[in-house]
Amino acid sequence: MFLLSWIMFGALCSIMSRHKGYSAAIGVIAGVVGGIFGLVFILVLPDRIQEQEDFIQQDQELSSLRQRVAALERIQQSSEEPVSLVKPVPPMPAAPPDTPAVFPARTEEVIACPRCGRRQKGNRNACYACGLPFQYENG
Repeated sequence: MFLLSWIMFGALCSIMSRHKGYSAAIGVIAGVVGGIFGLVFILVLPDRIQEQEDFIQQDQELSSLRQRVAALERIQQSSEEPVSLVKPVPPMPAAPPDTPAVFPARTEEVIACPRCGRRQKGNRNACYACGLPFQYENG
């Protein structure tokens, strides 16, 4: 009975180790010497074949991305004007420096200063960054 379990664990470990990309001899030794522990050891080993396939797939994706980046760089270099990815913001009409910004009402919500763009609560009398006075229609 002991000899049969020895052979069984050796064969199972050999099959599992070959399936994961390891040497069959390592599997036989682990199965014969360790029995069930050898089988558990082989089961928790990382799958070398799957790792190699993942590496090849990642390498192919990386090559594809490099080719796309190179093509985009060639397009950008060949164009006379640089391609802007940001829409230009139309300039705001110039107001006298002391003209207050008018808001509908004081609020606890965040507003942006029309002059400098700083975000702040809408209950202030002036912008904390640039000093632009704030005026409220409703009080």
